[in-house]
Amino acid sequence: MKRSTGKRSALAAALALLALVLVGCSSGDQAGGGGAGEVLPSELESVPASAEKGESSEAGGDGGGGVVGSVSSPRLGTIGPRIVQTASLGLSVRKDSLEDAVARARTIAVGLGGFVVSSSLTAERGGRPTSGSLEVRVPQRNYARSMSSLGAVGRVDVRVESGQDVSQEFVDLEARGRHLEAVERQLLELLERARTVSAALAVQSQLNATQLELEQVRGRLRFLEDQTAFATISLSIRERLAAPAGRGDGWGIVDAWADGARAFTNVAGKIFVVLAGAAPLLILFGLSILAVPWLRRRVRPPWRFSRP
Repeated sequence: MKRSTGKRSALAAALALLALVLVGCSSGDQAGGGGAGEVLPSELESVPASAEKGESSEAGGDGGGGVVGSVSSPRLGTIGPRIVQTASLGLSVRKDSLEDAVARARTIAVGLGGFVVSSSLTAERGGRPTSGSLEVRVPQRNYARSMSSLGAVGRVDVRVESGQDVSQEFVDLEARGRHLEAVERQLLELLERARTVSAALAVQSQLNATQLELEQVRGRLRFLEDQTAFATISLSIRERLAAPAGRGDGWGIVDAWADGARAFTNVAGKIFVVLAGAAPLLILFGLSILAVPWLRRRVRPPWRFSRP
């Protein structure tokens, strides 16, 4: 009887101990779940720092010490010189060959893998175009060849070339973009863990600002990629005026007629000016001459002299 009572007491004690262990484990799991479901302000403020640590740990190797759920960032490759190349050419061509020169410049640009940005022709006299402008973009690798081919379209009067090195800006923008991507990943993880409306709104606000800044960085990078991949060349083309017929070689009949016509025009113009200024005086003088005989007939003396 005493032995069975001792066994029952030992079994009851063991069951009680097991129940206490199970209760302790369940309470620990609930406490851990509640801590993971709530986003604390301290976690939200430490997102950029943790993102930088996660990025550096990912770049260091393949170990599992990085941030949970983050994606490995690409390694920074070697960045060569990034140059924004621009140039302008002033060309002159023979008379009546402007349109052919513009068409030839178009063909050269397209043939070298480029394209025409804008084109215009200007008519100055006789309703016929005598000058024009053309802006083309060609691949950077074909820049030197393009300048040589376009310069052969006409006589080069003006040639200006310039380049802007944007390599440092490329490095800064790429580093800034990687940092913003890491911050974005961290904020997305915090947004998934948020269990209250206020916490979700706080994370979403900071996520929107980060994504906006990231898109601006990406847009600037795309713009610089385009500017460095293609060179911009501005062409100004005009027709040369016809040179006068060799005055130093002699004086021909055409020159004589031209000089005589100019002299006659000058003299006729001056005579007209003189006559226009003296017209009132000439009219008065003519009227006075006509009035003298009329006055003689109308006015007769009252006496006459008779011969003796």
